[in-house]
Amino acid sequence: MEGLLRTVPTGAWSDPAGQGWQRVKDNARREVWRAVLGGVPCYLKYFAHDSWLRRWRHLLRAPACRAEWEGGLYTFRAGVSAPSPVAYAVNVPRGRRRCDLLITQAIEPTQPLKEFWQQLAGDTDDGRRRSDQAQLIELLAELIARAHQAGFQHLDMHAANILVQPVAPRRYRAVFVDLQSARRGVPLSDAAVVRNLAQLNQWFRRHSSIGDRLRFLRAYLRWRNEFETQFDHGRPLGLSFRDLVAALRLAAARHAARLWAQRDRRADRSGRYFTRFRLPDGWRGWAVAVCKHPLAESRASHLEFRRAWWRERLASPLRWFEQAGTDACKVSHSAVVRRAVLEHDAGHVPVIVKRPLARDWQRRWAALWPPSRSRRGWQTGHALLHRDLPTARPLAVLERRWGPLILDSVLVTEAIPGAVDLERFLKREAGRHAPGDWHRMKLALLRIMVRNLRRLHERGFVHRDCKAGNLLVVQDPETALLWIDMGGLRRRQATDADVHRALVRLHVSLLSVPGLTRTDRVRFLKLYFARFGVAADTWRAIWPELERASAAKIAAKEVRRRWKLAHYGRA
Repeated sequence: MEGLLRTVPTGAWSDPAGQGWQRVKDNARREVWRAVLGGVPCYLKYFAHDSWLRRWRHLLRAPACRAEWEGGLYTFRAGVSAPSPVAYAVNVPRGRRRCDLLITQAIEPTQPLKEFWQQLAGDTDDGRRRSDQAQLIELLAELIARAHQAGFQHLDMHAANILVQPVAPRRYRAVFVDLQSARRGVPLSDAAVVRNLAQLNQWFRRHSSIGDRLRFLRAYLRWRNEFETQFDHGRPLGLSFRDLVAALRLAAARHAARLWAQRDRRADRSGRYFTRFRLPDGWRGWAVAVCKHPLAESRASHLEFRRAWWRERLASPLRWFEQAGTDACKVSHSAVVRRAVLEHDAGHVPVIVKRPLARDWQRRWAALWPPSRSRRGWQTGHALLHRDLPTARPLAVLERRWGPLILDSVLVTEAIPGAVDLERFLKREAGRHAPGDWHRMKLALLRIMVRNLRRLHERGFVHRDCKAGNLLVVQDPETALLWIDMGGLRRRQATDADVHRALVRLHVSLLSVPGLTRTDRVRFLKLYFARFGVAADTWRAIWPELERASAAKIAAKEVRRRWKLAHYGRA
């Protein structure tokens, strides 16, 4: 390898683009380039330390390039699959900046584990898919068990930091990358093992079955026993399989909560994914710049929005509410909602623009203090998306302030073309289908509703107005239900009373839909309560209570409707 490096001019490391090398990754912390040095494909990773925090870290601990170099040597000696390190250098000039450089030998061809797993999941040959997934599960278990028993812990072990390399037809190899964040040379405690497995579980809890994850754990324990006597740092795990599953469940929930909280904080500051800006007349705004995880049903999630573009489009935030020709979705005592279209280089972006209103002096006083209703809707909407709870994507929020006081606010949300609320959708479709097709459609929607409502409660949300009108049905590219009306959502752990209240509201909102039978409602209850730790006949105790609460809710709605007519002239 030393002779290979001599073939490259010294100044080439400062100008990889000038050498014709290919950039494969670029973010605020590092760049990765692919180069062919002396006929050998290599990757060049540049670590920037141009911010005061990175410079401070650079003084206090070893450079990241050296940490990854040493990690690569350690894995090589332990037989853990990882890229072979070639060389590293510190303080390499890159224009006005200085970077650290690590050169590793390329492993090609490869795919990130998450992409490869999804590719396998899309295989239409069931037997081949199951066989390939079983092989990959075994490979992952062997790789991670070997690393743990060798005293190596990858501290950022997610599905993008493991690569899969085909080595023969339908034969693969799993490889660790990004080794700068690793702990090595010490035995792993049981708690460290559980935390490490919880990191990998974060992605696979959404993209694999429970059976696949349990098979991985069994294989991991088997390989741990195999490698226990081969390494100085090997040790038995002090947890049985059942104990490991229970501990991993708790650790995965804690890891997910930390990750979600970190993502939630991004929405309130400028960065790669969100931007902040100011407008005349006291307006300030927060907006989406780019989405990290685009969704099929959200066209806006595939677009990039610049700060200057937002400032131009939102220069006059109240113009939509002053133009008589703008399409009105809702005009009430609590809010005005309009449809609008934002012009983008990639085409039209249809949006819903909502301006909250205060209907009495108490609410006007409460609305003066931050955060505004629009800002809460912005934060809640992105919190839902971060937790894989589908909702119409908030694109921007504006607040007009006078000092700390909020005088006005506007929320801009993506409009989903063709989306219809669940109540209207069911009424529209009830008479369009033959009995068999209608029954299959109801079952499909019922399962989606159960999954969405259960996830909403399990992930720390309560919807105070959980009705069919606050669920949007999207059928392109496949049927999905999206939560709307962020003002009705509260972030807290759902109690039994919250669950029962949500079921009652949903039940009442669908009473007027033709074709929904008593059997459908019982089936919904049975599916909702059919989960681990809940008695199979729980729904039987809930059903009579649901009937009584629904009758009381209907009576209360009528009283509320008459009150609104008397005070506002409309219901």
